[in-house]
Amino acid sequence: MTVFQSRVIVQLAVGVVILLYLLQLADASKVLSILLKVNLVDILLASLFFIIASTFVALALYIPVKSLENSAPMGKVLLGSFAGQLLSDVTPARSGYFVTPLILKELANIPADKGMVAVLATGIVNSFVKVILSAIALMYFMSFLSLDLKIVSTLVVGMLFLLGGGVVLLIILMEKRILKFIIVLEKIPIIQVLMHKLVEMLGRIQKGGVNIKKQFPQIALLILLSIIANATALKFISNSLGFGSPSLIEFLFITTIVSSLMYIPFTIAGLGVQETGYVLLLTLLGMPFETAVAFALLARALFTGTDIIGLPALIILGLKNMRLR
Repeated sequence: MTVFQSRVIVQLAVGVVILLYLLQLADASKVLSILLKVNLVDILLASLFFIIASTFVALALYIPVKSLENSAPMGKVLLGSFAGQLLSDVTPARSGYFVTPLILKELANIPADKGMVAVLATGIVNSFVKVILSAIALMYFMSFLSLDLKIVSTLVVGMLFLLGGGVVLLIILMEKRILKFIIVLEKIPIIQVLMHKLVEMLGRIQKGGVNIKKQFPQIALLILLSIIANATALKFISNSLGFGSPSLIEFLFITTIVSSLMYIPFTIAGLGVQETGYVLLLTLLGMPFETAVAFALLARALFTGTDIIGLPALIILGLKNMRLR
């Protein structure tokens, strides 16, 4: 077993332990009873809006891909993005999405460096949009909720991880000095070949990044629309549990805050951490504890379950690789 595999297993185990702890704090029989009484129409509507949100994210990726590769087929790019989103659901800090350039190369014959530029651009905008909205959301909730300092600190840590990730991606895409630094490292004999390949790759990525800045407003709009769609899905989940509040705007704020927790690399895609965030915020807004736990479990199941639309692309790639062998 590799170090990576061991780490993934540990992170998965930590997430499961957190979920079990939440169930232990709640009355598990009540949580199950609540889940069995959900309104299926609202659940279907929530699933639909999660799919719409994923589609907006995929379109946000298509915008920079199209600007770099005019012949890029829209359908295949969207399918590739869905596959990347599915992988991000089962990897620490949603890092699986960075496999998307390789998927696009196989599915749509888009050069990997251009695919990476598009993924970086989307990631940068996603990070900054969510950090800004998360900061506004935190100030909003602090204005009328008695938030414990530990809760505030945890939420800020999540935002800082997300902000840090965005800054790193921005440096890779735009900062010329990092390229100069790697060129210096290229002179070291033991890593010369590796650094040479890295310099070539970063050079192509940064060349594409020069023109991609023009696409940032369109990407930001699509990311914002995906957040609104996610918030609408959460509102339908709340309705399915017979709990009419919070309002849609409050769910929009909850979406941005909780999504930032997914990037804390302690568990797989924030498993357990995200659910704890939902439970804390929703109980503070008046939702009964068992209902909030049921909500968190439903949100995780539907969010990950609807990303199954990315599975066909992964199956196609798997069959293609099998034929090549």
